[in-house]
Amino acid sequence: MRAPRSQRGLTVVEMLLALALLGFILLGILPLFIGSVQSNFSGNEYTSIHNLCRDRLEQLMNLPFNDAQLAAGMHSVSDLPPVLPDPATGIPPASGGITNPFRLTYQVRQYQTPNIDTNNGPVVATNAAFTPTEITVAGQVYQYKRIDVTVVSNSGAIGIGARVARIAGILLNPSPAGNLSTVPTP
Repeated sequence: MRAPRSQRGLTVVEMLLALALLGFILLGILPLFIGSVQSNFSGNEYTSIHNLCRDRLEQLMNLPFNDAQLAAGMHSVSDLPPVLPDPATGIPPASGGITNPFRLTYQVRQYQTPNIDTNNGPVVATNAAFTPTEITVAGQVYQYKRIDVTVVSNSGAIGIGARVARIAGILLNPSPAGNLSTVPTP
């Protein structure tokens, strides 16, 4: 006795059509998945470089005002490890490994407030706006230092590109009359 045609199951043609439809749908979803992975990596990388940037600025802001690391000019930081640790174990590899994509630099600039009274220091009214003057010549009195920390991450091998984070902080000069600018003359 034969089963009715409606109860026999799928034919090869029906199965191929179902697989083609499934493949077409998966092709539409694949770019969304790839974009999600790239966005997740990018977010993690931004978090890492911003944390590195903030940590370095905090270290610099806690140094004594006349520390050599706070001398005016551009500074390149070389204390970052050349190879990153294994993400699973946290242990640096004995050989090879992932090259550290981060490059950290910072710049220190010295500024002077307007209307300097040689006996009493700056003359700026409380809560008044003013435009500072950057000191570019050695031997001048200055009231504060601005520290700009920059971290660049180049993860080009992953195909996402470069990321840059910048953060700045201000240090007030504890004794302006005793601290003269160390900006080298050109």
